[in-house]
Amino acid sequence: MLKFTIKPFDVLFFGGGKPFNIGDTARSIFPPFPHTFAGSICSKIYHEYKIDVSQILKAVYGPFLLDEKDGKIYFPKPADIYTERKESKGLFNLKLVEDSDFSLFKFKNTNKPSIIEKFPIHKGEEDIGGFEGFISQNGLQKWINGEEVGKEHIKRFSDIFSYESRVGIRQSVETHTVVSINGLYRVDFLSLKGNWSFIYYVDFNFDNLKNLQELENEDKVLKFFEQSEKVLKLGGEMRSAYYEVEKVDEIENILKKPVIEEGGKIKILFLTHSTFSFNDPFINLNNMKIISAIINGYVNLAIKSNFWGLNNFTKRGIRAGSVIFVEVLDRNLIGNLWFKVFHPYKSGNKNFIGSNLVIYGKL
Repeated sequence: MLKFTIKPFDVLFFGGGKPFNIGDTARSIFPPFPHTFAGSICSKIYHEYKIDVSQILKAVYGPFLLDEKDGKIYFPKPADIYTERKESKGLFNLKLVEDSDFSLFKFKNTNKPSIIEKFPIHKGEEDIGGFEGFISQNGLQKWINGEEVGKEHIKRFSDIFSYESRVGIRQSVETHTVVSINGLYRVDFLSLKGNWSFIYYVDFNFDNLKNLQELENEDKVLKFFEQSEKVLKLGGEMRSAYYEVEKVDEIENILKKPVIEEGGKIKILFLTHSTFSFNDPFINLNNMKIISAIINGYVNLAIKSNFWGLNNFTKRGIRAGSVIFVEVLDRNLIGNLWFKVFHPYKSGNKNFIGSNLVIYGKL
């Protein structure tokens, strides 16, 4: 497996599949989609060898974030971690409760889906709410083990990046040249703060590279990326980013699996944005019983690919950081939830490679 540490030279724009017209303001999403980074890496190989790169990646993981100050990796914050709205003195892990715990409140009087049995709630006097952020590797391990997470393990979006408004002009997707002199629009670009970089892990499919001697194994792929100009083109307007690349062990070893008892209940965290082949993600989960969920919001995943014959194909998904609580009816399935794709998008998950990446923790 290769690990790319990617440092933008300038601002970046990551589209979220939301259409906008000339004169509108387009705002970059965060975190960006995994297939955006996959496309950037494949494009570098394509421009050198002019081969079909549509199936050369076996799996990708990320993008995550690296704090260069302390060398810690940060992941999307689980949506069940809340903070106080005003003073933000502490963090609170929501707990699943029965409606029998309340005298004036009954779940049946809400508009919850019928399969949701419990609500994740904080029982206390604090006025709390959700927030956007990332969690450190150590903090996420605490979450996995069912322990409380402290503020020292959390970085808010404002700690990682800021928005910078610029004026853009309509370009050709194929050539990235201006196609309309009056196609102006305003763009809110992302500007990563100085100590932050993206981390992205890639497994190459060498069965589809074996006919190309220059890239037939991992050492040769590593050599190609090391000896090439260390620049990737990322996101809208194909902005440049510097990268470093190295071989690493399997990503599964970054975090330690929790021990789950037979018939145990777990919480599943989406580390990347996730799409499904149906409209409601709370049905048809084989050998799992949904108990509850905290969805971190929705996003439109979009892709334009000549290789797949897709012209601005869009699919709705849930945002990274979302958490679902399940009872696992078949304990043998738990291992398939550790840094694995959860319920693949049946119409071709290859289109959104890297989406639906999950890990799990104790309830």
